[in-house]
Amino acid sequence: MEFISCVKNFPKHCKTAFQNIWRNGVMSVSSIFAVTITLILIAVIGVIAINIQDMTYSIEDNLTIYAKVDRELTDKQAQKIQPQIEKIAGVKKVTFSSKADELDKMIAQQDDDGKKLFETYRKNNPLGAAFVVEVKDAKHIDNVASQIGDIEHINEPQYGGSSTNSLVNSLEAVRNGGAIFVVGLTVVALFMIANTIKITITSRQTEISIMRMVGASNWYIRLPYMLEGIFIGIIGAIIPILVVYFGYNFFYESASTFLPVMFSLREPYPFIWQCAGLLVGLGSGVGLIGSFVSVRKFLKF
Repeated sequence: MEFISCVKNFPKHCKTAFQNIWRNGVMSVSSIFAVTITLILIAVIGVIAINIQDMTYSIEDNLTIYAKVDRELTDKQAQKIQPQIEKIAGVKKVTFSSKADELDKMIAQQDDDGKKLFETYRKNNPLGAAFVVEVKDAKHIDNVASQIGDIEHINEPQYGGSSTNSLVNSLEAVRNGGAIFVVGLTVVALFMIANTIKITITSRQTEISIMRMVGASNWYIRLPYMLEGIFIGIIGAIIPILVVYFGYNFFYESASTFLPVMFSLREPYPFIWQCAGLLVGLGSGVGLIGSFVSVRKFLKF
């Protein structure tokens, strides 16, 4: 019955919540300000961390193994090796590069005199074919390269060796460190928001006591304060959402002109809307928890 009563009186509770925010102007503004500053901090650092994470994955995706085939083998003979490479665990994709393709790459790297010289080798190409191998997990690139090297007619595969392994480990450390930092910051920041709202609600202990004295039920008392916390969180999320919307659009347009494809940022949409939804959820969720915990102290369950 109490639940049904709360549902019927929900519009009234919403009105009461807004009235409480207006009536307790100074405390409400301080709570909204705390929510706003905290969510801006979370939004900015979160957006940066997510894009850095994407960049590290992009770098790993561009790490490949270059395997040369003995030059004595024709293209047709070399292509028979491809199924052996594709069977190796951890291989994502194998691209065959013919002798002509390898010569084209060599010519493209030369100056005008060099290009003329290498063009003379078209009829009697001294280069061997090659395979470009992409791996599923960059952490296993050395193991995959070792197995490719064991295949007959494959020369020692090139992938960067220990320097590539160090790069992969560094990228993973950056991702893990960034995730831990963002989670830690979010927990601390949300605790601060909840505590601020808690102080706002606690300062009105007399109001709660009077409502209890006149016979109001626990949920009848609790609901307006919970809604007040939610509304404070939503209002506090407005400016952070605008910061993300205009700031990320501007940064994306500016950065796209000088960042290489490997370091490209996430597309603004739907990323911005996802961030906006998360900010509203965080603000209202923490507001709800902060107000619920505060009122709980003065009510019996």
